[in-house]
Amino acid sequence: MRFRYREYMGGPDPLAETDPPPAEAVRSAVGLLELIAGARSGESGSAASIEDSPEAALAAAEEALTRYADGDRDALVGLDTGALRGALGPAAYGPLDRLDAADHELTPRELRRLGEVALGDIEVVRRGAPGGHPGGDGAGDEPTGAAVPHDGLDRTLDAVATLREAMLRRAAAGGSGAALRAEDVRYTETEPAGAAAVCLLVDLSHSMVTRGLHEAATRTALALHTLVRTRHPEDRVLLIGFGDRAREMTPADLVEHDWRRVPGTNLQHALHLARRHLRRHRGLRPLVLVVTDGEPTAHLEEDGDARFAWPPAPRTVEVTAAELDSVLHEGAGVTFFLLADDPRLREFRALLERRRGVGVVSSDAEALGPSVIDRYLRRRPGP
Repeated sequence: MRFRYREYMGGPDPLAETDPPPAEAVRSAVGLLELIAGARSGESGSAASIEDSPEAALAAAEEALTRYADGDRDALVGLDTGALRGALGPAAYGPLDRLDAADHELTPRELRRLGEVALGDIEVVRRGAPGGHPGGDGAGDEPTGAAVPHDGLDRTLDAVATLREAMLRRAAAGGSGAALRAEDVRYTETEPAGAAAVCLLVDLSHSMVTRGLHEAATRTALALHTLVRTRHPEDRVLLIGFGDRAREMTPADLVEHDWRRVPGTNLQHALHLARRHLRRHRGLRPLVLVVTDGEPTAHLEEDGDARFAWPPAPRTVEVTAAELDSVLHEGAGVTFFLLADDPRLREFRALLERRRGVGVVSSDAEALGPSVIDRYLRRRPGP
């Protein structure tokens, strides 16, 4: 059920103020309360009589479901559904399944809140890093010839303009005052970076779970989507998850992903979907960010079937490299965030580093979010 996302995201509860339960979920809760009442009264047609039903499980479930039906969406946290199924029998299976289905997903407001918290946590880390800053609009490449005061963007200091401002200020004051003040400092103005077409490719393989990397990847995706939505709405961002196959995802899809054991890291398919997104948005600055902890071990054949091999088959490496070259041919800057360090991944890294326009960053769960956000805010082709 949805309350598991609180534990999943970690840290302070970003969903402290929840939305009311959905109407369909409330109806299912009421149905369960009726089954409990029937079990207590021993009515025929109920799944079990009170003699056959653990009273403690029924009492705890009745209290939680009553609060939930009255609008307390947190009331089901800790509900032992297994004990309730055992107490009420098969008659409870349908209502419990309908309740889970009706209240499984986060609401849009709650999803936004998760993204805001994820982005806020990353910005705290970025501000605390040497030379760090909270980010914002990225400055462009081409100077305009003008000098501007500090505006929160990552700009180059204009020493000549700074001295000029200090001299003008002192001349206006008759030569008195400090030689240099903070308000004198000027920076080189550049053209805006322009809108970007951004693809974030997230490895969904089971090794991401075993290495404890899946939560960091999810938080990073939420933070990037929030950053684009709130500060760079002109950009077009696409999230792509890849396991044995790749698919376009929403932030909600990633939060709800079950990370089941599926063999395969089909980077080739993910890059293909990324290239399709870049082509849909020609004219925007193309940027591809790849989060993975392993080399590619699967690819799609011409018949559309996924082929998996471990160790990776030469054919998988070949078609993945060809798809990467096709993405680079679109003019994209591609950055790989590698979350592990083993011999086979080092071989793949060497293949990546031989390609112009590809950047490779060694990262871990803690550094992933700040690293991805930093790269996005630069929004410049190449590493």
